[in-house]
Amino acid sequence: MRIPQTLKPGGGAFRTISCIAVGFLLVAHKLRFPAGIILKGKLRSMYQNWTPEMFKNYITSFGRKLPHDQICTPRLPDSFEPLVTEGIPTEHLLDETAIRDFYRKGYLEPFSVFSAEEMDEFSDLLLARMKEPSDIYGFVCERDRHIDTPEMMKMIANPAISDRLAQLLGPKLEAWRSQIFFKPPGKNPVGWHQASTFMFEESFSEPAVIPPDLSELFQLTVWIAVDPATRANGCLKMLEGTMQEGIRWMKLGGKIGFHAVNYEPDYDVDESKINYVEMERGQVLIFSERTIHGSDPNTTDSNRLAFNFRAVPSHVQVYWPGKKIHRSGQMEQSFDLTKWRSVQIRGNDNDGPNHTAPWQDYV
Repeated sequence: MRIPQTLKPGGGAFRTISCIAVGFLLVAHKLRFPAGIILKGKLRSMYQNWTPEMFKNYITSFGRKLPHDQICTPRLPDSFEPLVTEGIPTEHLLDETAIRDFYRKGYLEPFSVFSAEEMDEFSDLLLARMKEPSDIYGFVCERDRHIDTPEMMKMIANPAISDRLAQLLGPKLEAWRSQIFFKPPGKNPVGWHQASTFMFEESFSEPAVIPPDLSELFQLTVWIAVDPATRANGCLKMLEGTMQEGIRWMKLGGKIGFHAVNYEPDYDVDESKINYVEMERGQVLIFSERTIHGSDPNTTDSNRLAFNFRAVPSHVQVYWPGKKIHRSGQMEQSFDLTKWRSVQIRGNDNDGPNHTAPWQDYV
């Protein structure tokens, strides 16, 4: 049976019903109802993870206004000294100036790790893997291919990368997700977005990352350029300085967005703060997803291929214990977490909460 357009997400009937449900959650929140008594499934997750501000703004905007992700306001560290220095070679060390700049801008400047020749061979492999079903999930997807692609896993665990991550996050690190980004000629832009715990992915109901403290630096993304990334072919663009300003709001709808969700910023974009991060093949960018970022369309006749992975300190919980399925609303795919593993890329004595395997198991 065909679902009427108004009942689909974004349709008038859908927004009416969802606003009624969110209104009920707001009343329950004010009365401090125990979630387990009256709520199940997605409503229960929303009740536990949304703030009163999220409830109110959603209702007053008739289901159009939401934050980019779970609301949080980062705080600066007490010191800009690196968290780890022992055993790190000089060429990988970050001084206090570099770390201070990272917190100011939201990212480290790109640095070279892999050669163009390495990227030539790896590019062919990655394009082939994109067309093959994942050994982990059983269907064609661009996510978590490092788990079934040893060549990708070796890049992720490269000390030039993990040493820099350790100086910002701490000595024990896990890679919990990767994603391939293939932007062929004419590919659409990616709208401005940011993330904290990636609650946006699960239709705003449940975070994927559960840190002890939302205000601390608990997750970083590493973006590796397989092809040159230029302004013409849609390189990453960063809204410099937004990492420390907290999670902003967006309006659902509009012409562009991210994956299957269209939206537009509910804030003014300061054009003077946009930095187009052009990168050579084999260069690496480390940034916080709390920095507002996006990309323009590829206006060239060449591909732009890259992949990223996300790293957390080993004490940070990824996915709720016992969670079996991650339903990515934005990708319109469901991932079987009984087959997923977080992979340890630094430190050998992991006593953290995640289902973690040493990276050597994947090479």
